[in-house]
Amino acid sequence: MLKDLKRIVEQNELIEADHLRRAAAVLLERQFLYSDADKDRKVYSALVNFSDYYRSLFDAMNHEYIHDREIGMVGILPRGRTNSLRLKKEEALLLLTLRLVYEDALENFRIKNNCAYTNSEKVLAKYEVSTGVDKRPLLTELRRILNDFRRMGVIDDIEENERVIDFRIRPAIRYVLNESWFRTLEVYAGIQSAGNLDPAEVDEIDAEEIEGAQDEASR
Repeated sequence: MLKDLKRIVEQNELIEADHLRRAAAVLLERQFLYSDADKDRKVYSALVNFSDYYRSLFDAMNHEYIHDREIGMVGILPRGRTNSLRLKKEEALLLLTLRLVYEDALENFRIKNNCAYTNSEKVLAKYEVSTGVDKRPLLTELRRILNDFRRMGVIDDIEENERVIDFRIRPAIRYVLNESWFRTLEVYAGIQSAGNLDPAEVDEIDAEEIEGAQDEASR
């Protein structure tokens, strides 16, 4: 990797090694970046212009490098993420709900600039219907979860007015919650709403619980 970095710098006089290192660090921290975000434009350009280098770099870290030219997005995700993501119950089910809201917007032609525009009330209503969980997250907890999702590049443009939080869901939701992970959470939500899983007993969805849900789905 060091040889590749040195070669890139030698072949491109305007590129500094520190800039390439910083771009990698930013992507590791944020997971997804977009070409339409002014503050990320230089980092995004470096990640795209030297995609072969970054693909190899993140592959060595057991991460998948993602570049979607059509929507102007670059990101990384750990391989086998259904076993590496450790999310609290509310976080996992809210992530599932965001994917459902995004798909609804896609099916009903309400996607604008590759984003689904929504708010906390609509998402929480969908959360209750889709997961069978009657108790909504508290507003303070919801703010924390949404800010975590914002840092991941899943949502942005968060604005709160009279306890209603407006935001948009970014297309990264379809990568973070791929079809396998999506089906797993659907099974989890279905088991829970059917009463076969006590929500009070579940604090985190980890690898063992995911495998158990997948076993139930295959029966």
